[in-house]
Amino acid sequence: MHPIFFGIVGQIASGKGEVVKILTEKYGFVSFNLSSILHKILEEKGIINFTRVDLQDLGDKLRKEEGEGVLAKRAIKYFCHSRVGGNLDWIPVFMGMTKKQTKMTKKVVIEGIRNPAEVKFLRTLPNFKLIAVKAKKAVRFRRLRKRGKSWDPKTWKDFLVVDRRDKGIGQKGYGQQVGKCVKMADEKIQNNGNLKKLESNINNLLSSLSL
Repeated sequence: MHPIFFGIVGQIASGKGEVVKILTEKYGFVSFNLSSILHKILEEKGIINFTRVDLQDLGDKLRKEEGEGVLAKRAIKYFCHSRVGGNLDWIPVFMGMTKKQTKMTKKVVIEGIRNPAEVKFLRTLPNFKLIAVKAKKAVRFRRLRKRGKSWDPKTWKDFLVVDRRDKGIGQKGYGQQVGKCVKMADEKIQNNGNLKKLESNINNLLSSLSL
């Protein structure tokens, strides 16, 4: 039986990380973030204190030079497959996992998706579903202020600038295109309330998918 693959997409501070955390801690998913590829590249260059803009610029550069689906294609290198009787048998492979743990992995969640080409490539995975996490702008800005990361916008005006780029407004095709990715979603999770409400929404979604 093929593993189940979830792709998580959403605008800044929509709660993507919380959704992944709940899926991994409560429902036994294994997670992988496309952005970890960018983190590794920057760290190998000796850039430690990088910002969101650094990550966005590097992601845009790679998509421009190697194709818009490059991050998803690199991520797939973390998965191996064998052809048995003409069928592909996908087995998740993660750094640090034993062979036994790998074989036991049945549910995988992939985050950090920011371009439609990444979605299209990930759809080559069996049992793949794209899930959009949605929250109102005011709610997302409030979360950013509370989160207080050094690179997070501090004013509403700055937030709108960052949000527009993330959504893909005025960006090239190889740039950030989260808005288009959200429209491609198979399922949506609303996250305008508290953590308990989010957990309930996730549970309802999984139940509707018979998981």
